[in-house]
Amino acid sequence: ATSGSLPFDPTSGSLDTKRHFPVDRSRMADVSKVPDGLTPAVLISCGSFSPPTIMHLRIFETARDYFRSMQQVHKIEIVGGFLSPVHDKYGKSSLVPAADRVAMCQAALETSDWVVTDEWESKQDEWTRTRLVLDRFHQELNKDPALNGGRSVRVLLLCGADILDSMSTPGVWVESDLRQILSYGTACIKRSGSDPEGLIFSTDVLYEYQHSIFLIRDPIENQISSTAVRRAIKRNQSIKYLVTDSVEQYIKQRKLWLPK
Repeated sequence: ATSGSLPFDPTSGSLDTKRHFPVDRSRMADVSKVPDGLTPAVLISCGSFSPPTIMHLRIFETARDYFRSMQQVHKIEIVGGFLSPVHDKYGKSSLVPAADRVAMCQAALETSDWVVTDEWESKQDEWTRTRLVLDRFHQELNKDPALNGGRSVRVLLLCGADILDSMSTPGVWVESDLRQILSYGTACIKRSGSDPEGLIFSTDVLYEYQHSIFLIRDPIENQISSTAVRRAIKRNQSIKYLVTDSVEQYIKQRKLWLPK
């Protein structure tokens, strides 16, 4: 998503040069049945998921609960969710192959009835900017009006406060990409100690799009990170209840992150 010290041009690529895969709508709600006056929307979470943790799954539930409770205010109904694992060429040393990360995400979501894993980003020939991931979802979900009963599906980036913090740092994001992402909408999970309201107030571009940034306080805070899970594995410590049983089993079978 960001430039920083990544080993490639963060402005490269376009949807025209990408491999095409349809979006899996198998767990999406029927968009045509969303009541008039409400905007159907999907939540997209982009990340490494190396491995996917309970936190990665819980924020979907937290965000959907928020939009349900604030439906009279925001007029949004969540109709689906997607995990989009990043490409291997993102360059992080902690990444296991995309095939493993996709398989773990699929295993983690096997009991979900509304969130699925999307492989499009991971199956490209190169790393893909977050903006293009959202552009693709927007295009694919709205290209056939008949599937949506003539409705348009809104795309929302689901992220943590750390991503919002990076958006306030000059030079980290390509500004045109940042503006497009913010125009779609961002569902940001707030953590104790973070100050997203202050970031929005002090950052011009965030302030400009403040009405499309939804700040969501998680009533049951979850600080489980992939880094902590990998550290526990390397130290031969238990990761039970940090990831789903299916993910734990996959990690053991594949012997991922074990000391060499």
